[in-house]
Amino acid sequence: MGTERSYQTLPFYWHRDTLENDRRWLESIVRNTAPFSDAWTKARIVQLGYPYPPNTKPGTVEGLPTYGGYTSEAEIASVLRSSCNLLEYPGFETQVNEDYVIRTLNSWHNREFTQAISRNFEVYADRYHSNIFLVVSTAPSSLNVDRQLPSRDRFRPLFNIAELGQMMRLANFNRITLRTHGYATPPERFYPAFVNEAESLSLKGPINQVGTLEEKSVYIGYRWPGERPILSPGLWTDPFRYWGISLKFLVGLALAAFGGGSVLYFVLGLLIAPLLTIWGIKPIVDSLWQWITWDALAGLISQWLWVAFSVFLLWLFLFQLLRIVVYQRDRYRAIHYGAPDLAEFFWRLDKALGDNPYASMPFLPGEQPPLSPLPTLKVNLIGHSMGCLLVVNVLRILSDRFGKEDRLVQQGNDMGEYLRLDRLILSAPDIPLEFLREGRNNYVRSAILRCREIYLFSSDRDLVLRYLSVLGNWFSEPSVAMSGLRLGNVYLKTVKTHDDQEEYRPFIRIMVNSQAAVEPTSAYDLFEKFNYFDCSQMSKINGVKWKLNAGTALPIDLVNALLYFANKIDVHGAYYWVDTPSFEIIQFLITRYELSRSDTLATIYQLIENTPIRFRPSQPFSKPNV
Repeated sequence: MGTERSYQTLPFYWHRDTLENDRRWLESIVRNTAPFSDAWTKARIVQLGYPYPPNTKPGTVEGLPTYGGYTSEAEIASVLRSSCNLLEYPGFETQVNEDYVIRTLNSWHNREFTQAISRNFEVYADRYHSNIFLVVSTAPSSLNVDRQLPSRDRFRPLFNIAELGQMMRLANFNRITLRTHGYATPPERFYPAFVNEAESLSLKGPINQVGTLEEKSVYIGYRWPGERPILSPGLWTDPFRYWGISLKFLVGLALAAFGGGSVLYFVLGLLIAPLLTIWGIKPIVDSLWQWITWDALAGLISQWLWVAFSVFLLWLFLFQLLRIVVYQRDRYRAIHYGAPDLAEFFWRLDKALGDNPYASMPFLPGEQPPLSPLPTLKVNLIGHSMGCLLVVNVLRILSDRFGKEDRLVQQGNDMGEYLRLDRLILSAPDIPLEFLREGRNNYVRSAILRCREIYLFSSDRDLVLRYLSVLGNWFSEPSVAMSGLRLGNVYLKTVKTHDDQEEYRPFIRIMVNSQAAVEPTSAYDLFEKFNYFDCSQMSKINGVKWKLNAGTALPIDLVNALLYFANKIDVHGAYYWVDTPSFEIIQFLITRYELSRSDTLATIYQLIENTPIRFRPSQPFSKPNV
């Protein structure tokens, strides 16, 4: 034992002022973190160092009492190790010992426990495939709703990021592909979908132009705290839990509605009602121009209050509707929880791949045998919908770390010492179209230009982006155009060039009419860096084979909406259905990375042959004879 105590003795004793908060905090950590992971183990150590709090029912966690009141660190380490299958959890087996217990209790005693457990993500290894992993943000969807963890039958929690670094060293991986989800994706939807994708990518079969995930290539699913619309528990329990805040909201809304309702009533009474009376139409409210008696005044006041109350009810319904569709809630979590947590994962992973895999940990677990560092790993990033917004914000965070555009030539696509950006794949990105254009709004330009290749999968028939996004972003984006024009709605239109040749150019539909997605400028490099896949007429995304024009635009949207709600198609998320051409293309892009640029494009043209997918490569390239 080489670590000295900063506390005097065990067991610890509860302080009356902090007992309830400390108990709830520790129990919340244990419920919401992966068993036998670093943070979970530290919380259990502290619990086992305390006796049961007063008036607390005895319970168990993984076969041990919730609280132990043990008198020695060696005893705590021994009972924890006895509750764990050490062969199944090698990180736990090598690190949890008496010194580890003392360091943990020191951090608690010195009020440094938050730092000791402050990794904002967890890593899980697939039990059936050695190159499949899950990274999960530890942020909950709501402060008072427990997280839903991946199934332990399928995924084994790793002890910490250092264990992942060691696994990658031993397997000598050379490529990482990380895929994240989009808006309104709760864990019960994401985990099975990711398993289905991983199984399809790992399926070994005859060699073809698509390929399968090789053993040296890692596929990682990233889960950030998306939420199920309408049915998520936090949507309905939070207002009652914090009734004081809810009451303040209702009072503020009532005052605003009274003011707005009063303005509406006087407009109706002074302008609308007299005009309707002149036209022989009896108005709902009385005209304010008539001679007012005391009896009439009472009726006018009653009408005034009813109008204000109706405005209040309407606004309350609209505010609650915006809340339960969870669009702005998911957007907030994607930017402020999901993106920073994923950026931290990449930063710590880069440290874990170095000579000391524990360099990114709050305190070192002792001397580790020296390991030779890995060669550089190439990183592919795949985002869907709001997950694309998350991914580009991760790139911006990492770009702030490894340099701005003025250092682009020197640093290239570095993400650290051992990680290099390669391909960025965006499907149905819920990002303003301004993303493609030059100017102040292009907030991730320097980071995006570091990607070797960028692929965009989009559809002009994506109703979620066309309608829900404009409603959700109407009051949050800097301009109306940014709220109404999303990158995921770009489609390819055949146009004639000045030399009378036909080519695809990106367009975007406004309502029934379309406009060019990007106007040519002298600084065109970001727009030209994209490879465009127009999946508007792909069968799983679109159920109507009509050609798009001003007369068919709205009927197409109406029919597709009915098919979408009937679960016949998915206008927003079918890109990742394993039986679609789009998934076959994505599978090809993340597995056949050894091909040259010309061979890659030739294979893409083969894959989209006999499909309605349109393709525009990032550089002029003549379609081969296939």
